Amino acid sequence: MSKRVSTAEHELTILNNVSLTVSAGQSLAIVGPSGAGKSTLLGLLAGLDSPTEGEIWLGDQQITQMDEEGRAAVRAELVGFVFQTFQLLSSLTALENVSLPMELAGEKQARGRAIDFLNKVGLAERLTHYPKQLSGGEQQRVAIARAFACQPKILFADEPTGNLDQATGLKVSDLLFALNQQSDTTLVLVTHEQRLAERCDKIVSIDDGRLLES
Repeated sequence: MSKRVSTAEHELTILNNVSLTVSAGQSLAIVGPSGAGKSTLLGLLAGLDSPTEGEIWLGDQQITQMDEEGRAAVRAELVGFVFQTFQLLSSLTALENVSLPMELAGEKQARGRAIDFLNKVGLAERLTHYPKQLSGGEQQRVAIARAFACQPKILFADEPTGNLDQATGLKVSDLLFALNQQSDTTLVLVTHEQRLAERCDKIVSIDDGRLLES
């Protein structure tokens, strides 16, 4: 697939003829310099955006043939996403932010599972705090707990430890790979941290819009 965007002056190629396969249950790290298109690739793979040309399949479903409503349904069924910018709802507490997706999916144990995963990321004392009352690192942990609690088939994570101190980052990394191994969850992450990338089954790098396997 390729991704191009039009600017006032010319057409900019962000991803150029990228071909990538990730097996079920595999962990994959995407690395490369800032601005290389890593986050764009992650968003395309998760169905948050559409390529200019090419095909993207999640499982046996070709999401590039779907409209946004169809892609949203696939995301709800299969995908968890940890955004670099957190994407928390400011009017909801940490507990409510984690519970809401499960409640919308009809999960009867949503609150209990939300509490469990917030405990696992070290936020047992922050359940009733709103995003504005949390530090950047704490908001990131809420976002991670939200993604984990939904037990997705595929988890996409954009710099999941980028806003965390070393000790918390290690704890979150362990959670990422525990989910990958125990639940056979496919893990695809963007990271600048070499140690985190090296824990993955496979590493690919982006350079000038092209994907290179390490």
